[in-house]
Amino acid sequence: MRNGRFWVTLTAACAVSGIASPVSAQEIGSTAPAILAKDPEYRQSPIRVGPFTLKAGAEAEGEYNSNVFAEPVAARSDFIARIRPYAEIEHAAGSFTTSLSGKLDARRYADFTSENAEAYNATLTTRFSPREGEALFLTGSIDRAIEDRGDSEARRVQGIGPRIYRIAGGSAGYTRQGSRFLIEAVGDARNVNALDPIDDDRDYSSYSARLTVGYRPGGPFYFTGTGYYNRLNFRLPEAVTNVDRDVSTIGGMVGIRFADGGLISGGVSAGIFRLKADDDLRPDRTGFSMQGLLTYRPRERTALNLNLFSGDVASFRAGGSTRNETRIGLSVDQEIRHNLLGSAEISWERTKFVGSNIRQDRVRVGGGLEYLVNRRLSVFGRASYGTRSSDDPLDEYNRFQAGVGVRVRL
Repeated sequence: MRNGRFWVTLTAACAVSGIASPVSAQEIGSTAPAILAKDPEYRQSPIRVGPFTLKAGAEAEGEYNSNVFAEPVAARSDFIARIRPYAEIEHAAGSFTTSLSGKLDARRYADFTSENAEAYNATLTTRFSPREGEALFLTGSIDRAIEDRGDSEARRVQGIGPRIYRIAGGSAGYTRQGSRFLIEAVGDARNVNALDPIDDDRDYSSYSARLTVGYRPGGPFYFTGTGYYNRLNFRLPEAVTNVDRDVSTIGGMVGIRFADGGLISGGVSAGIFRLKADDDLRPDRTGFSMQGLLTYRPRERTALNLNLFSGDVASFRAGGSTRNETRIGLSVDQEIRHNLLGSAEISWERTKFVGSNIRQDRVRVGGGLEYLVNRRLSVFGRASYGTRSSDDPLDEYNRFQAGVGVRVRL
């Protein structure tokens, strides 16, 4: 039930799709995770002590960034040292499984030391699975997130560092997947707090609920229908107009989800939503929404991944509480040799700010290699190039990033 468990996690994440992520997440552990996890020769073996299992490791990387502040002209570069340790402990007792995980990302700049920062994540999850295909789960997490200077609404002021957010939240859900039917119900609550007092207008809480039902007609996939509700409560009204920024969104999607064990895994859904603002001065709006994550494995050592998203996320620009984002990403994970992994990706993102005529388009291409010395040690390298165009010339930039490092898996 690896794929079923994945979908519980993904559904919880999608339930809060109205939240704009203030940090660019990077998976720790492999250049090509869809391949490494399936290779028994190099798969990480957890440490087992009675009912407990432990996974731990770390990355150390030296990185070059050609445009630290995502500036349209006169870009300034720097070298960054990063270390990312992580650990997860899991306890299994009958139908109950409880896990606690933690990650740290500490970065130090050679010249622009004001950009030095630490991010972390701690997550506690309890899962009750009375039978195959059925589970109840509870999850709580706390994050310290570093804003990416290339984000659509990133801080432009230099010399005081990027914005730091503390994000605390929890979710609860139920899933049951059978040979013909599936059902999932997820609720989520989250608080986003910008730690700098000058960013109090970025503090908000979100609440969401999602129900998905599916029917499998006999093939390798389910037809699904999803209804959801999202609520955004901002701490402060709009600074200039004093207009209430709180909004509610209700929507529905239909789609397909592939069952475990086939050439294709994951699913995709699309539909419409209706956004209603609390303040009568703000117009209501109807829009298109889409969410999808598909993996196609034509061969055992090859995985093609498609990531799709379209919908509203929280925004802090004057004139609107949300911005509309459309993202399309395609990546490939490949085992080049038995101990050499490679990956390549290309992504496109369009951002439209509600209440203004500003539009941004961002394109990014990248790739990486990882040489596996053994199941405990590997060396890796990666490079990417990104560019953003905009109706506002100050939002435009080009950026090249490259890094080399070492991964240790205990």
